[in-house]
Amino acid sequence: MELENISAYPEVCHKILKDLSEKLPDHLTYHCLDHTIDVANVCNHYIDYYMIADRPARLIRIAAVGHDYGYIFGPEAHEERSIAEIRPMLTDYTEAEISVIEGLIRATKVPQKPQNLYEEVIADADLDYLGRDDYKELSEGLYREFLHFGVVKNQQDWIEVQLRFLENHKYHTDWARLNRSNAKQQVIQRLRDADKSQNLSQRAS
Repeated sequence: MELENISAYPEVCHKILKDLSEKLPDHLTYHCLDHTIDVANVCNHYIDYYMIADRPARLIRIAAVGHDYGYIFGPEAHEERSIAEIRPMLTDYTEAEISVIEGLIRATKVPQKPQNLYEEVIADADLDYLGRDDYKELSEGLYREFLHFGVVKNQQDWIEVQLRFLENHKYHTDWARLNRSNAKQQVIQRLRDADKSQNLSQRAS
């Protein structure tokens, strides 16, 4: 996957992306470099849509590129690890700007609790795929990752995990609610049908 509007990204973003490309473990089949670039590209769309000024847009781009940096070390509390690892790279930024970047990264933590438009943007960008045509393909990567970490044991576990997550998730921005909610509902219905079918076949056996 290619990073769109690459010239808009400050130098620190390119360092972070280089680190991710070299250091992310192979078992991360969802939280991989492509996911980070996807989130950054979706943020780029939101920046245009909401006509976000250059300086806050730069902070959003840094947070988008760095929000899963902590996965280099492991999934536990990865948002806080991302913040801790990225902070020393932000020598060109004020404490106030670093605080904004940290808030943006924390806004991606599930359950998401964004406090302002910029945080809503990155929160929705991080879970944009829930309402897209490539949901099945991307969720397969997350399934393999969850199998690796023991989060789920089989397909039935996975269907139930997806259903719980999707039924409790809400988009925050007006753009996502308008353009992603219907497709997300279709995913939920397919999963409900699959869950029902699985339960019927288990009873039959």
